[in-house]
Amino acid sequence: MEQGLENIVQELQMVSQQLVSVQTQVKELQGTIDHLKLQNPENAVFQQIGPLLVQVDDVEKLVASLTETTAQLNEHANKLTSREKELRVSYESAVQKFESM
Repeated sequence: MEQGLENIVQELQMVSQQLVSVQTQVKELQGTIDHLKLQNPENAVFQQIGPLLVQVDDVEKLVASLTETTAQLNEHANKLTSREKELRVSYESAVQKFESM
């Protein structure tokens, strides 16, 4: 019983950490997209690719790519949120069973 509770706690911690990381990535990408939309079209835009900083030829294509990535990360965050809720329910149930012993 204790081992099951410990496993739930470990998975809950892992899922919570992943969720925070994904949410942070989404916020950063959204900030980048917002900035690019306000960017003066005459100014050069650069993108880091590995160790290189490369000038972007098509900013609209970059925005579309970042928007798609943001949507994928949001979908992943929703799945993580659902799993986190399931684990919290499992945790509460396990704690109640453990305390009633």
